[in-house]
Amino acid sequence: MNDSDTDIKNWEVRLKAQVLRDWHNYDRHRIDLATARAAVLKNFTGEFLYVEKASSESALATVRLNRNTNDAIDLQVGTTIKTVFKDFYITNAAQAGEWIDIITGINFEYYRGGVLGAEAQQVLNLTHAVADTNIAAAAHVCDRALIKAGVGNTQTAWIDFGVAAVQNNCLPLDPGEWTRVSLSNTDRINANFEVGGEIVFIVYEV
Repeated sequence: MNDSDTDIKNWEVRLKAQVLRDWHNYDRHRIDLATARAAVLKNFTGEFLYVEKASSESALATVRLNRNTNDAIDLQVGTTIKTVFKDFYITNAAQAGEWIDIITGINFEYYRGGVLGAEAQQVLNLTHAVADTNIAAAAHVCDRALIKAGVGNTQTAWIDFGVAAVQNNCLPLDPGEWTRVSLSNTDRINANFEVGGEIVFIVYEV
């Protein structure tokens, strides 16, 4: 029996559960990280958890589900957890001005993946003629960005955020690879190229 057959078989039960919940099967939560926590219990329950946004790349928190003795899981943008949980223990250092947004749900899944909006996007080119030299992107206020190494590159482009990119000490993007990040300004994106003249493309969205 494939997954679709299983869904059909269980449809009556799942529909009844939705009706009993009055179709309330997901919640959004903003967690303010200004106050330090050590395995603080939050009243979040569900079978699906997704980290949708964060105030910056520096926003850091971890969660332990169901038991505060379970291994901690980093709550980073894009983190997706599919498991039944009734207890949510969060830990974070005090981080003024930082926050994370999470979605929890039952009979609910939501992924944003690498897709930006369908409206016209702003594109930046980040390159440097000299190898092993850091370059920062021009400043543009944004909400998130997709960063892609040029398909014509021959070597790795190294990417960092808020600090100069150092080869072998930050995020590597091989030719054609990409990553998607949540950030407040494109000038936080730094690149360092193993070969001069290679390129990184930045598509950002406000």
